[in-house]
Amino acid sequence: MRSYCILLFLLVLINCNKESNVFEFTTKTVDKNIVQELKQIKNQKPYGLLFQDEKYEVWSSCSGEWGGTIYFKNKHNGEIRYAQSTCVVSVNKIGDRYYISNVSTHLYERSSIFEIINPEKMELTLKLPPFHPEIETREYETKSNLGTKTIVDSVGVSILTSFIYKNNLYSVLKSYKNDIITISKVENNKFKTAQTLHGLILNDSPQILKESETHQKLYFQNFTSGVLDIKDNKIKFTFYKND
Repeated sequence: MRSYCILLFLLVLINCNKESNVFEFTTKTVDKNIVQELKQIKNQKPYGLLFQDEKYEVWSSCSGEWGGTIYFKNKHNGEIRYAQSTCVVSVNKIGDRYYISNVSTHLYERSSIFEIINPEKMELTLKLPPFHPEIETREYETKSNLGTKTIVDSVGVSILTSFIYKNNLYSVLKSYKNDIITISKVENNKFKTAQTLHGLILNDSPQILKESETHQKLYFQNFTSGVLDIKDNKIKFTFYKND
């Protein structure tokens, strides 16, 4: 009887300590061509506009090795604030705080996230640069970090996107050491893996269609064609086999 109680206690302890997956990850395959869908989403928003709320439009520019910039345009007074951001892949908001996810693949892969509590403390600029994929913007890029605070800066990984779930910021990361795709969050200024998305080999330049803070779709065309759909804690990858 005593041995049975001890065994039962150990089983309960193991189950309590076992961390279940935060996200439900599924896959499916469809006979579709992703090119047609990419054409439809390409012009859904102005080039360079990443995010907006009741007070700000948030724009970004990227000049690769020459840097990138994040812009906050105040909708009420028209003032524009900016800071260095090389290069923005996602803008998210939790409460009154903005989180800017960046990735640079020049020479080596490097990803960072910084926090902006009050955009009005960023450096003031006079105008937004011209936004067009064929126009070089490097003469407009700033080196100012005023009003920003880096919460993580990591080499060897690329942030594909970031999203909000239960008021926590998560990032989809690609490791260049082994091509593994993970869902990670920041703890103690480091990325901590929450879950691995097994079976995915993705490039680092998806087209992102953001429906809301809790729902977005990432369109991949090279290596693996398909769509990564993230909605709350449900993550689904749809493989497109007709490409």
